[in-house]
Amino acid sequence: MKGVIKVFLIDDSAVIRHQITKMIIDSQRNIEVIGGAPNGKIALMKMALPKYSPDVVLVDAIMPEMDGFETIKHIMDRFPTPVIMISGLSKREVNRSLSNIGMSVFESGGVEFVKKPDPMVLNDVNRFKRELFYKISNLSQIDLARAYAGFDFKTFLQEEETKPTVEAKSEVISEQFSDLLLVIGASTGGPRAISLILSKIPVKSPPIIVVQHMPEQMVDPWVKRLQSLYPHLIIKIPNNKEKILPNRVYIAPGGKHCGINRDKTFRLFIDERINFVIPAIDVTFVDAARVYKKNVLGIVLTGMGKDGFLGAEKIKSVGGKIFAEHESTCVIPSMPKAIIEGKYADEIIPLHKIPILIHKHGWI
Repeated sequence: MKGVIKVFLIDDSAVIRHQITKMIIDSQRNIEVIGGAPNGKIALMKMALPKYSPDVVLVDAIMPEMDGFETIKHIMDRFPTPVIMISGLSKREVNRSLSNIGMSVFESGGVEFVKKPDPMVLNDVNRFKRELFYKISNLSQIDLARAYAGFDFKTFLQEEETKPTVEAKSEVISEQFSDLLLVIGASTGGPRAISLILSKIPVKSPPIIVVQHMPEQMVDPWVKRLQSLYPHLIIKIPNNKEKILPNRVYIAPGGKHCGINRDKTFRLFIDERINFVIPAIDVTFVDAARVYKKNVLGIVLTGMGKDGFLGAEKIKSVGGKIFAEHESTCVIPSMPKAIIEGKYADEIIPLHKIPILIHKHGWI
């Protein structure tokens, strides 16, 4: 465990910088703001100096001269450091910003989000504090270099074992996998991990539901990027009461829990956050166990916290399978570690071997 966690704060508002700094000081936690800047350009000049070597960077989304999105890209390129974006952006603003730099910066593995407090919502400042301190503490433990070094591309590229297909996608529904369901849950570092797994998924597969902790505004751009990367797959955000079908990859919408009805349709709903997050992996896992019973495979990837733990227990109780990512390739190993310590994991495997094992178990 680290001693004092060093934080660098980037926001064009001196008032906001003061307020967040005061929050951190008043919390009496092992967190220290070592510096700040009013925009990305000044921040990058300061961070190049030896005296600034933060463990975590907090960055506002909208700033003059260089906004938060572009700032994160430069941070990851020049001195990779975990980043928390403090955002209150609309979907239109996110789409406009990402159209310039692309989603790849957020697939680097070290970016988290905390929504700015809503002045119209009672106690939302307290929610903001809880999320901010929780994520600062967890992100300070990230070692991106270790996670990347643990990924064995030689093994991953053994295509004859995973049998990926170049066949064109089709709207024709195959009954081969109609009784099976594959659910993937991930948090910090998940977009990169999920993208790599999807690169090995063939056209014909069981329905795949992906629950990635991500702000609502980010989901649509991410789905569009995945679809452009893997045009042979049908990748989409489901609608409420939509039938769950084989040969589909469903990305859980942001801001809603992603449940499953007994008739194998989606049950999307807004409710309280579970494990600090919405959508929560536990919700989908529990419903998957109830509806698909032994025919569900749950995969828990990199992430902070314990989301997926209770759901994994349910899946195991009905005879389903659980895979947990090995810590050697995790950006943050907390989520799969909880599964492993609970003795719910049938397989504990590094990211590069997950597609191979899915294939060997007959799920694709």
